[in-house]
Amino acid sequence: MFRRDRALWLTLALFCFLPAVGMAGEGGSITFVNGTPYDWISSDQREYQMKSWGFPGVIPAGSTFTQYVEWSQGVFENWSEDSGVVTFSLQGTDQSFQLQANRVAGNFDLRVVLTNLSTVGNPQGSTIDLGWNHDGIVNFALAGEVGSFTSSGAPNAWMHENLGMLGNRSLRHLCIPGAHDAGMSQLNGGTFFGASCNTITQTQDVFHQLQSGARYFDIRPVVHAGQFYTGHYSCGINVLGIDFGCQGANGESLDSIIRGVNAFTATHKELVILYLSEDYNTDAGEPSYPRLTQDEWNRLLTELSDLDHRYVLPLPAASFVDLTSLPLASFIADQAAVLVVAAPSNQAVTLGSFAAEGFYTPQNFPVFNRYSGSDNLTLMQNDQRTKLQAQRPNPDANYFLLSWTLTQVGDEPVGCLSGSAPSVLDLAAQAYPSLYQQVLPASNGQTYPNILY
Repeated sequence: MFRRDRALWLTLALFCFLPAVGMAGEGGSITFVNGTPYDWISSDQREYQMKSWGFPGVIPAGSTFTQYVEWSQGVFENWSEDSGVVTFSLQGTDQSFQLQANRVAGNFDLRVVLTNLSTVGNPQGSTIDLGWNHDGIVNFALAGEVGSFTSSGAPNAWMHENLGMLGNRSLRHLCIPGAHDAGMSQLNGGTFFGASCNTITQTQDVFHQLQSGARYFDIRPVVHAGQFYTGHYSCGINVLGIDFGCQGANGESLDSIIRGVNAFTATHKELVILYLSEDYNTDAGEPSYPRLTQDEWNRLLTELSDLDHRYVLPLPAASFVDLTSLPLASFIADQAAVLVVAAPSNQAVTLGSFAAEGFYTPQNFPVFNRYSGSDNLTLMQNDQRTKLQAQRPNPDANYFLLSWTLTQVGDEPVGCLSGSAPSVLDLAAQAYPSLYQQVLPASNGQTYPNILY
């Protein structure tokens, strides 16, 4: 009797539980970035076992659109059969592409098939895998015109592959991806309160950031144990009258960055910009660290002389030229080019003889770079869009860096140690999706950023 009752109880429990399980479905979103002059017209919209799969009839030219997608995960359903498809035709052309949803190798997946168009690095008929981000967003961008489209899934050497279209444009007429605190993808020692949650800003080292498309790198050199590393430090910290001086940590070594850049430029004729600032000697002066001296900068630049393909302008031109006014082809027509811009915190430090060896000052590379200093997404967005409009009224205006970054404020750098406050990467995860959703609508032929952090 007990066995029969137990069997009945288990059967009832299972059937009570199954509907709840069947209601669940893994969801996320896709953002389309229509950087073309054509409206995208949707058609042939089909799905099987998708709980949410619906797209608008038109995604207008120069706009973005985010759509929620949800898979069906019913207990009595074969999840591998979940699928969806929608075709987008570029109005006024014979060009089209498809978005497909499938379960591939046990994982949910979104992909774009270039059914009747090609982009740089992606021939007609090829597939661009967008992946899947549960409760997050994946993105697909398509820009350009018939005969010269670029898209997500761009080749590693995206600058050189597009040189025919971009080569005659000055750096001020281009927009490139940049990496904030580029070397902080790892932790190599630091202060008592310096931890991953308040110092790590990247998930890849500089070499892999290059492979992912970044071309402008915020490098903050520090001396640690007598060697050069990148660093992420905040100084002048005073809590309840206690002077904590500088707090932070060290990231990727300078040697690793040099090897990574050289490995990349050995096979890719791309322009790489390293902007060095916010320097400290963490071996001296606790709790407050001094800035690097002239001798330490000389040693730093000597190590950076191991960078291959440094872009060298002969003196006296190197002392006054504005590099942002030069066309891209002047840097990478025949080979890769590495620009090293040194901005020592100590104003008395000079480049000396290094000025003739491919090293430059901010006077050679003037860039407007003002972050919002906020952890509020709306405030940051409004701050950066306002600065963009003010600083870039036309393509020849100031070289502009859009700092689409959120910053830990108040007690968040300490609170994240216990999990009561977001980490830097948590904040980055909030800011990143809206980069695809809001920057293009805030831009036009006259006003657009030059660097996207």
